[in-house]
Amino acid sequence: MSLRALRRSRRFVAGLAFLALAALAVVLTALGLGDPFTPSETLLESPSAAHPFGTDELGRDIFARVLHGAATALQVSFPPALVAAVIGTIVGLVGGYVGGILDEVLLKLIELVLVIPRFLLALVVVALFGGSLPLLALVLAATFWPTTARLVRAEAISLRERPFIEAARAVGAGDARIVLLHLLRLVIPLVAVNSSFQAGQAVLIEAGLAFLGLGDRNVVSWGAMLADAQSYLGIAWWTSVFPGLALALLILALNLLGDGVADARNVRGRVRL
Repeated sequence: MSLRALRRSRRFVAGLAFLALAALAVVLTALGLGDPFTPSETLLESPSAAHPFGTDELGRDIFARVLHGAATALQVSFPPALVAAVIGTIVGLVGGYVGGILDEVLLKLIELVLVIPRFLLALVVVALFGGSLPLLALVLAATFWPTTARLVRAEAISLRERPFIEAARAVGAGDARIVLLHLLRLVIPLVAVNSSFQAGQAVLIEAGLAFLGLGDRNVVSWGAMLADAQSYLGIAWWTSVFPGLALALLILALNLLGDGVADARNVRGRVRL
């Protein structure tokens, strides 16, 4: 997979552009642009020059809150997806390449974790221990890795008997060298695609928990903004439209990134050797 192939993918470019906007929002919040928590006397003011996205029921600037919500979404999406990608890739490669009893044990472990309802587990954990973002990210990482491991395992089983692997063994390459230099290189695009979708799932789960009132109240969440806007849908459309649009665009961007990588590497079809 080359950068040239990625640049030719319109979906990848579009997704990267949307994600760049979210990253820009994080930079702006880090520079101290806007206060998302301080109320004012301008309650439910429609979008204006002073408040581009209007204000909410407490007079807080929605534009500032949407920017800070982007930081929350990225903070809870990428870390668990990356951790799950590392763990899942290691487990999948080891099980798929080695096979035998070790593969059976790892497969049973994967299946055991997969049967746990992810949202229900996150709901129970945050209800018992609080909705802090690090805790939620830990729960998501613990439930994301089996999906990655299962995909990588299936790919490793398919690749381990290919002629180029036999040729590597014939010239004296050890198992570690074959896994690191050959199999890992071929499964990375598959892992990248899956991780982008998992990042989108993480954003949705965090927003869903915040919508139910179980999120971290120390940070701004688009889900909590949507929950607060329910009572004002008829008189203040901007309180729900802008956070909802931001949530939809970020998830769309992450999915487009995955689709773009899949197109560039032909992940949906056979792996190109």
